[in-house]
Amino acid sequence: MGLNVQHSVVLYCFIASTSLFAVRDTVSTSCTIELPQYMITRLMKTEQTGAGCEEAWTGLQAQLQQTHQNLTECHQREESPKVLDTPQTSCQQPLEQLRKQAEDALRMLNAYHKRQLQYEQGELVKSKKEHTTLQKQLKSVQDELKGMYQHLLLLYIDLGDVRRALYYYHILVSLKEPNLFGTIVKFVYSSKKHENRRLENLLALVKHLPTASEKKELYGIIQPEIMKRETQHFSFLALIVSLDMGKFVNEKQQSNFKTLRDAMFQHVIKRWKFQMLGGNYRDIVDFAKKYPDYFQKIGVRIATVRPQYWFKFSYSQFVTYPNLLPLPKQRLEALQTIIRQVKQRNKTYFSYYLAHLAKQVDICEKYIQQHYRELDIKEELVKLKLQFSDFDKAKGYEYYLKNVKDLTKTKPPLPANPNRPKTRGVLSGRR
Repeated sequence: MGLNVQHSVVLYCFIASTSLFAVRDTVSTSCTIELPQYMITRLMKTEQTGAGCEEAWTGLQAQLQQTHQNLTECHQREESPKVLDTPQTSCQQPLEQLRKQAEDALRMLNAYHKRQLQYEQGELVKSKKEHTTLQKQLKSVQDELKGMYQHLLLLYIDLGDVRRALYYYHILVSLKEPNLFGTIVKFVYSSKKHENRRLENLLALVKHLPTASEKKELYGIIQPEIMKRETQHFSFLALIVSLDMGKFVNEKQQSNFKTLRDAMFQHVIKRWKFQMLGGNYRDIVDFAKKYPDYFQKIGVRIATVRPQYWFKFSYSQFVTYPNLLPLPKQRLEALQTIIRQVKQRNKTYFSYYLAHLAKQVDICEKYIQQHYRELDIKEELVKLKLQFSDFDKAKGYEYYLKNVKDLTKTKPPLPANPNRPKTRGVLSGRR
């Protein structure tokens, strides 16, 4: 309703003011104006009737003509010689009425705008409150979703489902979940009973992370946790982590990441090699069975005995180690590593060592014949046998295999080496 008053007053004032300027002009150009009927009746200050637009327009014209006539007469009286004004002839009264109407219209407009401003300010405050509420609700929903996604991620890590775990990992990364790696590692170690299994599953997931920086960051968090735990820092888990970390290490350049890798790798390898020298091959063999690809990276290192220990442990027991490995390739590699060490360290009294070794080569050959048909494996076996004649051209592999009992009855004398370390601890044993 206030908006209609605004239009009515403005139009009326416009028409009235136009009449003031048109009092001297008896001829004017006609124009066509489209107005709704309710505006016409408002200008006439009458209620809208059902008479139609034509009658309303006629009434408005009559009212405007009367107003024009009144203003014209006032103007003529103002220009005529001074005549005593009477209330009936004075123009002051119509002008006062117009001024009052204009002031009333202005007050109405001001009041309308004030109400409209107050209304819109109230709506704005309400809108801001609703926006704040919606933001809080949205954050609450997002937090709930993040919590659900996080729960599913940890659940699939626990189950060892790499594909689904990786899916929810990507979602949480896209949602910018803070400290995601810290949350994962904390979950892995939240149960002492399940931490080894969970860590093994997590290491399978790390390999599929999209960037090297993500992998390095997670390995950097895992490494200290492993080193804290005796159940892990000597285990195959520590070895896997150190081998995987090696993919991101520049061996010629020292770095904190390389230091972490080296510390854990040397820790495990040293322990395993001492176990092997003492005749305990369980951890090594289990690792070779479960992770043959990783074992291939350390197989030669494991089968290599440091020179200072070569004469201080049970060679006859050590030489059985290769045939405990599950794959023929692993066995042949270990046997080749052993014969290479015999060449380096037993250039004089080698028959005892070669006879023990020939017996194990024969066991390996029978194993290969029963389970494998690959030609390259058989070629490696032939090359290994030919190396037995490198010590004495007149005696080859068949000689040492045939005379195992005679050649292994007498232990060879220890080399006269004043710098050879003294025997100690578990490294003592039959050669």
